[in-house]
Amino acid sequence: MAVLLDARARLRTPHRRTQGLVRTPHRRRNAAALVGTLAAALAAALAAALTTGLMVGAPLTLGSSASAAAPASASVVLVGHGYGHGIGMSQWGSLGYALGADDGAGNFTYQQILAHFYGGTTLETLGTAAAPASLHGGNVIVAMTEDDGDDLIATAASGTVSVAGATTGASAVLLHLVGPGSTYQVFTSGGCAGQGGWQPVATGVVEPTAAADNGGPMELCQPGPSIEVHGTLSTGANSAGQARTVNTLPLEQYVADVAPAESPSSWAALGGAGPQGQNWGFQQSEAQTVAARSYVESNPLGFGGYADTCDQTCQSYPGMKYETATSILAAQDTAGQVMVTNGTSTVATTEYSSSSGGYSAGAQFPAVVDAGDAVCVSASVCNTNHDWSVTLSAASIDAAYPTIGSFSSLLVTARNGDGDFGGRVNELSLTGTSGSVSVTGSAFAGALDLKSNWFAVGNQPSGGVGGYWLGDTKGGIYSFGDATFYGSAGAIALNQPIVGMAATPDGGGYWLVASDGGIFTYGDAPFSGSTGNLVLNKPVVGMAATHDGDGYWLVASDGGVFTFGDAHFYGSTGNITLNKPIVGMAPTPDGGGYWLVASDGGIFTFGDAGYYGSLGGSPPSSPVVGMAVAAGGGGYWILEANGTVQGFGDAPAAAPGADSPGIATATSPMTSIIPSDDGQGYMLVDSAGQAFSYGDAPYFGDVASTIPGYSGRVVGIAASPG
Repeated sequence: MAVLLDARARLRTPHRRTQGLVRTPHRRRNAAALVGTLAAALAAALAAALTTGLMVGAPLTLGSSASAAAPASASVVLVGHGYGHGIGMSQWGSLGYALGADDGAGNFTYQQILAHFYGGTTLETLGTAAAPASLHGGNVIVAMTEDDGDDLIATAASGTVSVAGATTGASAVLLHLVGPGSTYQVFTSGGCAGQGGWQPVATGVVEPTAAADNGGPMELCQPGPSIEVHGTLSTGANSAGQARTVNTLPLEQYVADVAPAESPSSWAALGGAGPQGQNWGFQQSEAQTVAARSYVESNPLGFGGYADTCDQTCQSYPGMKYETATSILAAQDTAGQVMVTNGTSTVATTEYSSSSGGYSAGAQFPAVVDAGDAVCVSASVCNTNHDWSVTLSAASIDAAYPTIGSFSSLLVTARNGDGDFGGRVNELSLTGTSGSVSVTGSAFAGALDLKSNWFAVGNQPSGGVGGYWLGDTKGGIYSFGDATFYGSAGAIALNQPIVGMAATPDGGGYWLVASDGGIFTYGDAPFSGSTGNLVLNKPVVGMAATHDGDGYWLVASDGGVFTFGDAHFYGSTGNITLNKPIVGMAPTPDGGGYWLVASDGGIFTFGDAGYYGSLGGSPPSSPVVGMAVAAGGGGYWILEANGTVQGFGDAPAAAPGADSPGIATATSPMTSIIPSDDGQGYMLVDSAGQAFSYGDAPYFGDVASTIPGYSGRVVGIAASPG
């Protein structure tokens, strides 16, 4: 069975703050263009390697790996998805699901939203099985970090304030740390600005607490506007002997203040009549409230050992600033509800971010498609971070990574495999004039102030290719770029090894073909027949799909051609004595003919396929293993096992891709070649699974660079459009 390698990365932010709100034979030799060769020492080894066994290693399904490069003087355009780390719930995605803006999934209740994003958890109520009791008798302790090191100055929002054991009925109090430990002086005055002067009223008070005499809100005095809070304000010294302030308040008042600071209460009015006598948007408000409550209840005294959370870099807590009747109602209607990890009594750390970009990041919760993230219901309620782009100057990369010297290229080496581009960037390599450095996608996003670690390079050549699949002899499929994994034959006991593959024109599926002509279909690739039940004169060595994807040809090593679906028979070499066996075929762009190529470079044309030259009269330095057709069918390239590519007709001599591995790094024989979609370049793959790009063909990574110690044999490559 195929195995999904999925090392998902997190976009790390301090204390997990959510980072803001809110995918007939001719044998004539013609002038050839030598594009690339391996080192001479490798050539001798390749001939021996061609005779090695075919079925070694276990097939895998691999998360894709994309790359890009840019000259040192150029800017790099990145296109990306989402805003924030993408772990757990997306705030925009939860709104999309609540409103039914989710590709037809329908309106979700808050319970359904939470279940979707927080897999492996169950909605429970604090104080009842399986949830624990709430913290501190139902209170939350918040570190008010903007007050660190300062005197605590507080008033009551209405009425007077008292400090236990020090003073009562004061208009304002000032608590000043005198130490050692947490010993304070207490002063009073007529207001935050010290009207009438600060009068000392007590000294030697340990960790004093200020509270409104009427039990109402307090005001934490600041140089700017005061912060209005529920509960009490206390102070004490941290481990460094510096003053710090905490706000202790009831849990439900806390979440009623946090939830609207994280996603607007105004969203609750959207979407028309829904459950609980509210509009459907209210379901998002309730989902946000439960997520905020679960997050703070999951980590008692987790902030510095003296508070459960903080006001700025944990969850967004600006006191009562955004509290509304809607946020209070959402807290009341979901009172005590938290997400509990299945099989435990542990409240889950329900991280969330502004926008997932269409696929959550995984980590402690399973990664899921986020069909609601692209929600856009009006000019003012529209997720502009679902898709984004940014231009990075080489200078900005140099400044962030000075050890590389002058920036020259960016190569993404690992992705998590989920969604467009092959998913979020797990790791990338930056190269400059002084060397290279390998960094995580999250670290790079943080250093360059990107919105997320889900991005790809937008100004690299693509040749109309968005990704590609590599297939091995045991039926394993490896997906790169935006090529989607649709399945593999890795779990099947094959009668004969896989020898080739082809993709449907829309990139929505692919075929695998075995040496007995057995056909395996995936995605939207139709099954139109096979030779699996026939006794063949010679084994099948390859296949090609028709231009509309409704049929295919198979070719055997004697040049016998088998047609299925709407593929027409234009002839074969099945009744000809060949000098060397046929090793591949390629159709003309309109499907009105095809070429066959032999291992000595002989070319055989059928239908409307034109003859532009061959290697038949001048044997190649290593066996030919395949061919690819240039733009318009006016030429073709012939690939030798040692990596030499010969061009005929109007096939251009293509330079190696700037971000592709050099052909001299190959360690095994080439096995396959395909053209870019526009026919201005091509991609090669060797049996070790290393891919190489030329011309405008992009490089999105390969098996060899992603799976250390891979011991299988890659035999095919097929591209998806993009």
